[in-house]
Amino acid sequence: VPVISPNEDGTVPELPFAAKEGTLIHSGEYDGLSVPAAQKVLGEWLEANGIGERKVQYRLRDWLISRQRYWGCPIPILHTKEGEMQTVPTAALPVELPDVEHYEPSGDGTSPLAHIEEFMNATDRDGRLARRESDTMGGFACSSWYFLRFCDPHNERAAFDPKRVNYWMPVDCYVGGAEHAVMHLLYARFWTKVLHDAGLVDVKEPFQRLQNQGQVLALTPYRRAQADERLEVGEEGVRISFAEAKGMDPDEVTWRWARMSKSKGNVVTPDEMVESYGADALRVYLLFVAPFSTDIEWKNEGVESAARFLSRVFKLIEGIRPGFEPGWRGGLAITELDEAARGIRRLTHQTIANCTADIERFSFNTYISWLMKYLNGLNDALPVDESTPVDVRLALSEAAETFVKLLSPAAPHSADELWESLGFEGFTFDAAWPVSDPELAAVEMLTIAVQVNGKLRDTFSVAPDAVKEEYEKRALGCDKVQPHLAGKSVRKVIVVPGKLVNLVVSES
Repeated sequence: VPVISPNEDGTVPELPFAAKEGTLIHSGEYDGLSVPAAQKVLGEWLEANGIGERKVQYRLRDWLISRQRYWGCPIPILHTKEGEMQTVPTAALPVELPDVEHYEPSGDGTSPLAHIEEFMNATDRDGRLARRESDTMGGFACSSWYFLRFCDPHNERAAFDPKRVNYWMPVDCYVGGAEHAVMHLLYARFWTKVLHDAGLVDVKEPFQRLQNQGQVLALTPYRRAQADERLEVGEEGVRISFAEAKGMDPDEVTWRWARMSKSKGNVVTPDEMVESYGADALRVYLLFVAPFSTDIEWKNEGVESAARFLSRVFKLIEGIRPGFEPGWRGGLAITELDEAARGIRRLTHQTIANCTADIERFSFNTYISWLMKYLNGLNDALPVDESTPVDVRLALSEAAETFVKLLSPAAPHSADELWESLGFEGFTFDAAWPVSDPELAAVEMLTIAVQVNGKLRDTFSVAPDAVKEEYEKRALGCDKVQPHLAGKSVRKVIVVPGKLVNLVVSES
């Protein structure tokens, strides 16, 4: 008897249906409940009647961390002739891998270390001949606790000082692909739990926040599947190499976006892009092309656009540099500013606020877009020459220094070069991050559109903190609006603060 229907109206499905989503049917008083709601209600009923209890069941399996490889972390265990196992004495730690020319697999099922006698031979705690453990730990073993070592990286007496770890932990933000959730992220949490239970660390969870990044996708060729192949390979066909695709009839090849990987042969290496456009253009493109957690469809043209943006930034700073005033802070404090200079400062402090907020919340694509808008706004104030008013030169000097600092996280090499061109020494990452002044960032006056029955008739200016009544009064008093009100009644006034006023009128 079917008890779950995929249909919201609760009709009986043609075939048996079971899912985490759906609607209960043939379930008496529970008919019409969604599956999650029914699970909760039925769980409570079972517990109330003493029949059972709700429980979270983790499907965990044993984890074999030893590997028959050369390059893993050595396992500090000695095997005696008597078949005993001993830990390596503390004085003999750390066990270090020997320097070797060849570390390929031996071919006999043992670790390459097993054939290096000078490494394998050792003495146990009683001075007897012993053999070292030749297996090494898998890579996830070390990466499951490396963040704890980062808290105390120079400690030569222990893995870490618990006081230092308890000061720095937990990690503010864990950044990684979603594919790490059931591997590295899970392992790191369990190692931390074990260390917490042993009293070595105070935190139960190592990471406060998880931020997944998207994947880089590339167009990948597939040979179209023949009718008799589709049951095995699916509608999209069999993946083929780019070389094969070039030699085939276009009708035989289909293309789709797939994650870049060496196995698919669709990788565009960073080296290629750096060679042609520079590292900063590549960085800006990756930040700008999509939100941080969204997959990116790789296109070379995007890197070209990023390179052009950086070229425009260099031209901007070069245009401001002849009139650049390193002491602009003192100058602005004693100089009366006209509207042009105030507008430049307003744009500067609005951009600081927007870029800072977007970087903090990993909205790097909009962070770059604010820089692009900033660039366009400042270009309107160029060129700078002897005729440029002092107050504008000071405001542009502040803008130039600010722009370079704001650019630095996305394009550090370009920012450092521009930093030096303005007469500063050192690196931008050592410079203080700019701070927005809310008063300078505030808009002085807003331009409001006035509509009559949805059609634009006039505009007026109003202060940002103006109330609704002020909007209505100014809109009704506009000269160009009056002819459209003659002989009519205003039935409704719709105010959208900061944007428009719409007067809904009809014949009297």
